Amino acid sequence: MESELTSAPDLPETETELSLRKKARRRYLIGSLIQVTVFLSLYVLSIGPLFWQWYASFNSMSSPFFAAFYMPLLMACDICPPLADGVNWYINLWIG
Repeated sequence: MESELTSAPDLPETETELSLRKKARRRYLIGSLIQVTVFLSLYVLSIGPLFWQWYASFNSMSSPFFAAFYMPLLMACDICPPLADGVNWYINLWIG
């Protein structure tokens, strides 16, 4: 005797379920965007207090970690001169 597995028929989703899914997706996207923005802001702002570590690392006077860590920021500054101006201004605040 073979037993047949029956599944429930596909029921169309109601408008409220679709609306809830859209709200959840929007909430997730906004939350992710906020997290990425905060992370990138902290990354860029961290160059100020760590400039001398980066400088020593970039000039092969210490571990290459900081040179590698800040390489994306260096490349972004090469591509976007206004960003480079802002980062240089911020670093000068820290190093006097």
